[in-house]
Amino acid sequence: MKSIHIPNVNARYWCAIAMASLFGTNLGDLWAHNSGLNKLVGLIPLAILAAIVFTLEKRDRAPRELYYWLVIAIIRTGATNIADYFKKIIAWPVFGGILIAVMIGTAIWSLQSLNSGTAEEIEAERHGMPQAGLAYWCAMLSAGVFGTFFGDVTLHTIGMGPASLVLGIVVLGAVGLWAGLRGHRFWLYWLVVAIARTFGTAAGDFLAEDPTLHIGLPVSTIITGAAFIALLAVWRGGGARPLRVATT
Repeated sequence: MKSIHIPNVNARYWCAIAMASLFGTNLGDLWAHNSGLNKLVGLIPLAILAAIVFTLEKRDRAPRELYYWLVIAIIRTGATNIADYFKKIIAWPVFGGILIAVMIGTAIWSLQSLNSGTAEEIEAERHGMPQAGLAYWCAMLSAGVFGTFFGDVTLHTIGMGPASLVLGIVVLGAVGLWAGLRGHRFWLYWLVVAIARTFGTAAGDFLAEDPTLHIGLPVSTIITGAAFIALLAVWRGGGARPLRVATT
């Protein structure tokens, strides 16, 4: 994905990532329940949609974040269905171990991709986020599956409300730590993404399923989707990173 289409990593970015996680959790569940397709077959239309977005992005030379956030939402939606499918056929401790290994592996892969740039580009990336190539998007998908599974584990352990609160506090702490560092934040970037995805699962399920709220999944999806769009539209200043183009 071109650097002119990638937002700067700042407070706005992390709020949008967290909100995209809530929206993707609700949209993934809604898609699985209403598409008439099983969770794996339902990934095919999402993959086609992502391919269309990437194709349009390659042809667009105007600086806009639309493509990045569309892919983020699509990947998060698909990740919800992937995790929900495999956690039913693989023992939870085994699946959790697999997800941790995959998350670390894809993060290392994206680091290797990062190291292929010039010294100046590598240093710039270490102060923001990895270049958004194939390795990056695979790591983002892994983080989404990771977050869906461990979000479910957390909310089933301590409850949806407490899980949302605790994970929300953890996200704030991780973002604060990320902001406090001035260099070599690559691994912390992926840690914050994974935690934000985990929080999104717990909070999204809480909004959709908590009996005291009486919101329901369709309404919850509309609310989180509207909040995600409104955040990006109202909170300006994301900007694009002046870095080289990375292939998808």
